[in-house]
Amino acid sequence: MIDGFISRRLSGKLLLMTIGFVMLAELVIFIPSAVTFRQNWLTERAQQAGLLAQALTGVPDYEASEILTQQFMRDTDVTMMSAKRNGMSEFMLGQPPEKGRLTLIDMREEKRLPLYRHAFRSFFAKDNNCLRILYPSPVAGQDALELVIPEAKLRKAMRGHFKNIFWLSLLIALITGLLIYLAMLALIVRPIEKLAKGLSDFRKDPEKRQSNLPPTSRKDEIGQLEREFHDMKQGVRASFKQRERLATLGLAMAKINHDLRNVLTSASLVSDRIASDQDERVSKMGSRLTRAIDRGVKLTGEVLNYSQSGGEEPEVEPVRISLLLGEVAGDTLGNFGAGPRKINFINKVATDITVTADPDHTYRIFQNLFRNAAQAMAGIREDNAQRDLTVEAIAAGEGITIRVIDTGPGMPDKAKDNLFKAFAGSTGHGNTGLGLTISKELAQDQNGDLILESTGAAGTIFNVTIPEG
Repeated sequence: MIDGFISRRLSGKLLLMTIGFVMLAELVIFIPSAVTFRQNWLTERAQQAGLLAQALTGVPDYEASEILTQQFMRDTDVTMMSAKRNGMSEFMLGQPPEKGRLTLIDMREEKRLPLYRHAFRSFFAKDNNCLRILYPSPVAGQDALELVIPEAKLRKAMRGHFKNIFWLSLLIALITGLLIYLAMLALIVRPIEKLAKGLSDFRKDPEKRQSNLPPTSRKDEIGQLEREFHDMKQGVRASFKQRERLATLGLAMAKINHDLRNVLTSASLVSDRIASDQDERVSKMGSRLTRAIDRGVKLTGEVLNYSQSGGEEPEVEPVRISLLLGEVAGDTLGNFGAGPRKINFINKVATDITVTADPDHTYRIFQNLFRNAAQAMAGIREDNAQRDLTVEAIAAGEGITIRVIDTGPGMPDKAKDNLFKAFAGSTGHGNTGLGLTISKELAQDQNGDLILESTGAAGTIFNVTIPEG
């Protein structure tokens, strides 16, 4: 249970990693330490042998010599010592080993650290071999001292050294890990737990204020995270309030528009009868009233369509875009202009181009663009003015861009600044400014886009990007 608790918590994981890293570092340090320990262990016994050799040459009493040799053998684990003189060996104590292999270690050479493989062999070997050590003798006339030490004694000493380092390293790792654990608990874990709880509470009830306390004044990343979270909560709560108010307002407007449309429809029937009156003055007044009511019905219809367009998911399929553009032009442009004021539709899109789109949504996009262009060109007073609406296709990455080009008078600056904002991008009297807003949303829902390329006295160009089929 404790292991699971530690492994789940950030501070617990840090504690375990700290202990592991410290132990790994100590293991790396132990390798050269073991080599040095082995060298020092052998040197120490060789030096003690030299002191014993000096003592034995200065103590002629046999009993005293026997006491010194026995004490030396117990303290150093040396089983044999001899002196080399003029190429001859003179036994000073002990006997040569009866069995086992002797490994020569000549310490008369220039002092250097032994090879790592020698230390590894001494540490892990399991045989009963002995070490034969040659060391310079401090006694005059002796060429060297020769010692024989069971390698098992060295192995036992090295393993004891390893245990000491291991337990010391473990103690250091535990103390270091505990200190880091406490520091991380205070500086990071507790603030993160507080943020996590705040996020959970905020997710369950975003509008409820769990605490009115401001974020801390910490200058580090945790403090920045607390301030960002506080600002996010404030912004989201404000957005929720605004959304609630807009939803209430939108519902009220939808009801008003629905009722108003019914009223205007009834008024339209009356105005049609007035417009058909035989009295010329009455019929003119009826015609004006009919046009005014038609504009009102159109406005209410656009508002209702905008309020209902947010929930439709596009159903994409392969669409031959040239045929769709021709269909839209036939349904839309016939209601604008006649004779010299007729609007010419020029379709330069190849008939074999296929896009992946929702046919109904794409139809609405181009219907809005064609209707706006036709309205702009219909407002040109000169009968012989050029009134062309051209569509052409160009490649755009993984999609196709349809350019809608008209020869109208262009848009005013106010309309350009708020072109795709609802109720703000109207370019003419009696319009709501919702057409382009809805068209852009419909294009983006299909992974495309609608942008204004240019507008001016020579005309206006819109680009509609649609994924290629």
